[in-house]
Amino acid sequence: MNVGWDPHGRIAVVTGASSGIGAATARRLAALGMQVVAVARRGERLAELAEERPGIEAYVADVTDTAAVDELAAHVDARYGACHALINNAGAGGPGFAARGDLEATLAVIDLNLGGMLRCTAAFAELLTASAPSRVVNIASVAGKVGVGPAGYAASKFGMVGASEALATSWAPRGVSVCQLNPGFIATEGFPQAELRRSPLGRLVGRPEDVARAVHDVLLHGQPERTVPRWYRAVVVARHLAPPAFRAAIARVDPPA
Repeated sequence: MNVGWDPHGRIAVVTGASSGIGAATARRLAALGMQVVAVARRGERLAELAEERPGIEAYVADVTDTAAVDELAAHVDARYGACHALINNAGAGGPGFAARGDLEATLAVIDLNLGGMLRCTAAFAELLTASAPSRVVNIASVAGKVGVGPAGYAASKFGMVGASEALATSWAPRGVSVCQLNPGFIATEGFPQAELRRSPLGRLVGRPEDVARAVHDVLLHGQPERTVPRWYRAVVVARHLAPPAFRAAIARVDPPA
């Protein structure tokens, strides 16, 4: 299943495509010859993306709306008859979790990041299977491995990692590979990383194009897990092999909310 996967002429759906990682991924996949359905809530941004790059169709939808996601899957099936790659990228960071007043915003982040991924994956399940060999790439986060950042964000990303790992096993017999792709610090509109970029740790910050390249590689080879930049994997290993030292280091970079 993982040998000879040619992206040219295949159909990809990319959520959260109006900026950042999603837009960079849509551009890269279209440049590879894929037909990309770029999905987000901001129609003007999507229209600009579609005008910029042939092979990109703009589709406005909110991944927290189950009916809208089902309509998206029906549209892709009716228009293209296939979905070879689903890139679940829609997401947000959200506030810290320090008091009762933070609950609603935290739950909204979980619903967008984790719930949106589950809605899209469920809606496209049959089409992905019919289009096999196919790929699901869930843009999770290193924060889904080590528990840094706002609690709601980390919880949503831990959920994405767990769901991806389970689906990678259960969906493999269907010809569908499922990957948890875990970026580290990436400078985007929603996560500008301005303070970190001004610090001595600025070299830790990557670009959306770094993640888009990793998505490309995952599509070609069907890996179940990928960290980008790759060296961030050492952070995950340290979390499990040396928890006290890891927590002491993280406390300096990620103080309590």
